[in-house]
Amino acid sequence: MAEITADTAVVAEALALATASKTRLEKAVLRVFTVHPRSAEAFVATWIPLPERGVRKALTWYLGQDRSSAVAVVERAVEAAGDDPERRADMALAAAHAYYAGRHRRARSTRRAGGHVHPADPHSRADAHGLATFAAAVVLGVQEFGADSVMEALSESFGSPGDEFVSAQAFAEMEAIASQAERAGDRLVLPGEGLAADRARRLGETDYDTLCTVRHVLAVLVESALPMRLACRAGLQDPALRHVERVRAGNPRVRHYLDCADSVSRRPSADAWEGLIPLLISICTTPGELEAFRQDVTALDPALDEIHALGRRAMARLAPHSSAPGERPA
Repeated sequence: MAEITADTAVVAEALALATASKTRLEKAVLRVFTVHPRSAEAFVATWIPLPERGVRKALTWYLGQDRSSAVAVVERAVEAAGDDPERRADMALAAAHAYYAGRHRRARSTRRAGGHVHPADPHSRADAHGLATFAAAVVLGVQEFGADSVMEALSESFGSPGDEFVSAQAFAEMEAIASQAERAGDRLVLPGEGLAADRARRLGETDYDTLCTVRHVLAVLVESALPMRLACRAGLQDPALRHVERVRAGNPRVRHYLDCADSVSRRPSADAWEGLIPLLISICTTPGELEAFRQDVTALDPALDEIHALGRRAMARLAPHSSAPGERPA
């Protein structure tokens, strides 16, 4: 009989905790891969030695279930449409428009409440329309709609000199790529939202140590979110906090990572994986994103090393006062 190692016992206990409420195994693995299973309220990073094969299988399962991107939603609509080309195009557009209309409504509500939205969220109905047309063209091919029509619809979204997410030069390059794709009968490549098969292939090509490193860095950002909120509330003027805010202000990607981390830190810890896994997959499967991520998080160093001490100082200052509604203690 094979000997049960200490690591095996730790993994078995963690998965047993994560599946206590009849959660399917893949979800349990992703939960344990993301957050320590004994975390109740505050997010605590995991150190459970999960086997690589199980994690990769769970990530591949997630890709097959993913509804977090427009392309994933459109792909499933096209699969359900059968072989009729006209029906496939109609369902692709309908699914894409529904997806971006929902994002537009949520972004509008978030802006009204004073919250942060991702720069790629639709800022108008015309913007949502352009993004939807582009997403459908990614799946069905730009020749299905015509490069000129696709880029005209998308012009409401990108291409302005002041655009903070895609520059005018990048938009012009995108127009050239779309025209070339139409002539060649190829699909477009949409940054961050590649086809499921392409994302699965890139994920399989990503070294497991790299996956774990990205997971660890994202966990550090999540663990830092509450101390930074407390420091801001306490009015602390600290070099580390000022450095993080300067990097955030000057880099839309860093702002996105920090906003995602802040959102995850406000969730119940059992749901943390639902916010972190899509971000981890996007970073590891989008061409050029992984190297950009390395540069972006390096720019935050060494300020993050000081954040937890900053949080303790903030708690000491705020101790005489009651906690804000909905805020968990550190």
